Amino acid sequence: MVIRKIIGLLFAVLPVQIGAAQENPYDNAIGEAISRSDWFETRARYEQSADSLSDYMRLFSGALLDHNFNNPAGAVEKIQHMYDEYNAQMGGNFFSLFWMMSDNLAKLGHFKAAHDICTSLLAQGRDYMDEGTRTAFETNAVLFGLKSQWPRMGISDADANYDIPFGVEDEQIKFTAVRGMQRIGAMLDSGGQMTIIDKQLASQLELPMSADSIRFNETRCPLALLDTLRLGTAVFVHVPCVVLPLGDTGVTDCGLILGNDILQLFPEIELDYELRKLHLRSRTVSSPDAPRNLMLNKVPYIRVELDGIPATMVWDTGASKSSVEPEFHEAHRDRLPPLQAHGRKRGKTATGYSPVLEYAILPQMELTIGDKTGVMTNLYVIEDMPHSQLMGIPFDGTLGVLPPAEFKQLTINFQEMYFVVN
Repeated sequence: MVIRKIIGLLFAVLPVQIGAAQENPYDNAIGEAISRSDWFETRARYEQSADSLSDYMRLFSGALLDHNFNNPAGAVEKIQHMYDEYNAQMGGNFFSLFWMMSDNLAKLGHFKAAHDICTSLLAQGRDYMDEGTRTAFETNAVLFGLKSQWPRMGISDADANYDIPFGVEDEQIKFTAVRGMQRIGAMLDSGGQMTIIDKQLASQLELPMSADSIRFNETRCPLALLDTLRLGTAVFVHVPCVVLPLGDTGVTDCGLILGNDILQLFPEIELDYELRKLHLRSRTVSSPDAPRNLMLNKVPYIRVELDGIPATMVWDTGASKSSVEPEFHEAHRDRLPPLQAHGRKRGKTATGYSPVLEYAILPQMELTIGDKTGVMTNLYVIEDMPHSQLMGIPFDGTLGVLPPAEFKQLTINFQEMYFVVN
């Protein structure tokens, strides 16, 4: 989704414009990590040197970390403090920080306040924004404006746990969803920020449709409001959906693509590949010793080791195959197997692209998450993959729909920010 690309444009070049603070070596070090969008290194440096940072940089880096590691209240508080105390020093970061403020207010459910920030800054500063920043504010203005008017998305019984059976077909995790008497084929896309509904299906169901659209990849799409959606015994209500002609994307056997907005209604989810069930948990037990290796910017990023090399992977069940970025293989080619079997394929993606891709095969690689190691086979190494340009955050590979056979359950805790494999 272009929203991810916009995030990258907003925060890809953030050398802090503080003047005297540039003399602080701790500020310089963490600022350099921020400029590379290396949020894991930024977090490590923040934890090691927070007391040595200037007050502005402590707020600035802390706000970015709260944003990326799912602490929206902390991000809002720090940005407001920066505005109150250091308005003149925000410089070129002003628009980026207030885009982030609107995004985190929306995470807290304050959609009108989030919408008002976007429209106000567009009215006053549109001529001073580059195209990426302007598109980011326009997208959020439409999205948050609709969410402030539409009923709040939720689950009919938020205190219940649910076990939803799934199948793995055509390299996708498939569900049978129900709306009223209509059965709908659905797939799970853990790398997607929002739920997508097929344009023809939305028309057939006569769903309310937005007059305005958001930019989604290279096109503009309206939003529809799906009043109810049942998965197993779980009934979701008032689900905003991006409306897309899925037949044009190569996804022809599904009417719905379920994104992270559905998953994150629960503090914890587990994909159980052994029992073929998606467990949605309304309550969790605190696990202070679990490695906090999941980063969430509406998409799960995991700290892993690939053949013993530290790496960052995107967890994306919308990807039919796991893959490794060409730059990662090139950087570590002395420690990794050689590439094999170059070829071409038409990409089948959930997000509107259907490109012809040049790829090679990496025959085997060990994947370690926490204390669990499994073997991935026949990984794609794809040149010029469109999704690589969209993420906006450096990453080294994608964990696709099927994990290593040794991984039976994948658990994400959104509340405490960890990812565990059993």
